Formats: sequence, C-alpha cells, structure tokens
Amino acid sequence: MTAAIYQAQHLLCPLCKKPLTCAAESKSFLCERNHTFDIAKQGYVNLLPVQQKRSKQPGDSKEMVLARKHFLELGYYQPLADALYQQTLKSMSHSNQPALVLDAGCGEGYYTKQLHQRLHAQSHKINTYAFDISKPAITEAAKCSAEISWFVSTIKDVPLAPRSVDVLISVFSPLQTAHFQQLLSPNGTLITLSAGSNHLQQLKELIYTDVSTYDPDKAIKQLQPNFRLEKRQALQYTLSLTKPSHINALLSMTPHFWKASPDTKARLNALEHLELDIDVQLMTFQPLEIPHE
Repeated sequence: MTAAIYQAQHLLCPLCKKPLTCAAESKSFLCERNHTFDIAKQGYVNLLPVQQKRSKQPGDSKEMVLARKHFLELGYYQPLADALYQQTLKSMSHSNQPALVLDAGCGEGYYTKQLHQRLHAQSHKINTYAFDISKPAITEAAKCSAEISWFVSTIKDVPLAPRSVDVLISVFSPLQTAHFQQLLSPNGTLITLSAGSNHLQQLKELIYTDVSTYDPDKAIKQLQPNFRLEKRQALQYTLSLTKPSHINALLSMTPHFWKASPDTKARLNALEHLELDIDVQLMTFQPLEIPHE
C-alpha cells in the first residue's frame, strides 16, 4: 500500500506559498519555484524552514514524546479520545467528497491515529493530515500509521490552502485563532480539548508552592473574535496511579515536571501512588464568515 503522504493535496510551500505537488519518483514535494521537501524514510515531510525555528530543536524533546506515548498507551486518557471521536463523527458531513481532517499540534499521534481509524471504520471518506513542530514527535507518529499524512511544521502557519479543511482538531495545543479560521471551509468545524480549572491539580500542588487557577474559558476568549461556540462538554474523572512507572511516565510527559527543581523531581519520582483529577473541556466551534477585503 502506498503511504497517504504521496497523495497529499492542498499543501503550500512554506517559503513562497505556492502549491506543492508530490514527485513520487524522487520521493519529495516541490513547488513551481523549485523549493523541495523530501519525504523522510519514516514517512513524513519536514515543512519547517529554518527561519521559522526559534530554537535548534523546537517543540517537545524525544524524552517527553516517548514518556507521553508510554503513558497514553496505558489507556488512562481513553475517555478523552472516545469523546473526541464521538464529537468528530457528529461533525462529519455526508458529502461524497473525502473530508480533510487536520490535527494541528498532533504530538506523537495518539489521538490522530484513533480518530482516523475509527472514522474510516464508519465508512467515512477522509484524508487526515497531522502537523507538529516537534520533529521527534512526528518521527514517532509516522511509525504508527501510513494512512495519515504527517508533517513537521509550526501550527502558527500551517502550509495548507485557505478554506481546505473540513474538521480541525486541537488537543492540548496552542490555538491560532485567525489562522484556524482561514484554514477552515465555511461549513467547517473546530474541535478543541483543553484543560479545565482542576486538571491535574494534585500534580501541580506537588510541584508549585503557589498554584494559579486556570481559566477554563481561556479557549473561548481566544477564539471569540473569529468563532462561534456551538457546544461545550466537561470531561471529568479521577485517575488512580499505583505503579511508579506509570506515575513517572505521567510526570515526564508534562511541562510542569520540567519546571520542577531537582529536589522536587526526586520526591516525585519516589511516589508509589497518586490520585489525580482529570478535568478537560471538549468544545466545538464554527468559524465566522471572513469579511471580504
């Protein structure tokens, strides 16, 4: 079977914004100005020009990626993946044309892979594109499915044609309000998973002396100028972690852990039991009409 990446459409050159086309014989994408982007042996394409990098290795490190992959594969966040799938299924149109589903900030691909496989099993015609700025994350993600087109890219400027995306998902990832509006088709849908006010509260209390209250309306406020909130659902349950390896995997995958002092990390690594609140907001938005210039 040919990897989906070879049939990817609607791509734009990140350097000049001209359309990219796949040259299968050379295993690369190129634009009319001869900017060329090779398909890596793992099956992804790096569309992150050096001038868009703020560091040598932007995004999550390989250690964080592998820790998150290990923890997510244990199934603790399966209810979140299930809810995301159910909402995406409701948002799918019944057009005969394949829908373009975009995961902006896909990480190692846990949610992307499940979503694609389950929608495909429901006989939905879809093309799934997944972008993340972390090369280690995309390298790992590309191993899990050749049916998804994987790309290294900043989500601040996803190189896809305007109005080409039918469903855009953003899971615990920064929101790019105006850009997401531009990417979505007029009848498209944005689906987000973001932290609620009590998400991982016990972990934060172990790390910080002063725990600030997270605003569960932050995503709504960010998107409000360009999107209309259609639905909001609270996903809340309690995790009971009783294996040190599971606790360490959770700790290592969060940015909170990497902000902790060495003494705090040592204390956390010694934990044998941890109760945690999962408090996540699943929200669905419709893009407002973009005014004509």
